[in-house]
Parts: sequence; structure tokens; C-alpha cells
Amino acid sequence: MLGDEAGLEQAVGHLIQNAIDASARHQAVTVKVGREGDGVAISVIDEGSGMDAEFVRSRLFQPFTSTKDGGFGVGAFEARSLVAAMGGRLTVDSRVGEGSRFTIHLCAADAAQDEQPERKRA
Repeated sequence: MLGDEAGLEQAVGHLIQNAIDASARHQAVTVKVGREGDGVAISVIDEGSGMDAEFVRSRLFQPFTSTKDGGFGVGAFEARSLVAAMGGRLTVDSRVGEGSRFTIHLCAADAAQDEQPERKRA
């Protein structure tokens, strides 16, 4: 896949930390990586508290907005910014009481090699 290795690591790290914070001790956090059409998808899935549609739509990616006590509200915002800088996108599917799935969508290196040769393979 094409991307900034450090930026991708930071984005995934933010999403994993948010998933851990949203989950109870016994609840799993799952990371899935796979091909998706001409690209790749990295999903971080939790079974935590989830978020309502209004929060996801209007506040989730606003800096300094958090559902966590003591949270700074920069993880999801920064993850989306980092992914966008790599030409990708970040999607979210969340339901209150059921958990959330954040998915990073990026072009595969073989699909975009000629389009963006300045990017580093991650």
C-alpha cells in the first residue's frame, strides 16, 4: 500500500487506543487488514460503548471533542487528517451499546504506483 509509514502507524495507534478506551476490560479490540478492490482496508473494531449517529456526523472529527472523561478529543481528528494526507479516507460505523468500527481505506501500491510515485511503500 502507499502511504507514510510513521503517519499510518500513528493513525492506527490513535484508533486502537480509542477502541481500548471505549471498551471494558474483558472486551476484545480487533484489527483486520485486507484487500479492498484496488486498495487495502485496515479496520479497528471494538465492542465498547459506541457513539450515536448525531455525534458521529457532527462532532466526532472535531478537535477537542471527546466522549471520554479526561479525553482530549484529538485521536480521531488526527487519524483522519493523517489518512487524508496519504490520499486515503477514514470511515466509521458505530452503534450505541454495540461498539464501533473505524476503517482506513488506502490505495494499494500496485494500483497507484504510476499515479503517485513520490509516496513511500508502507
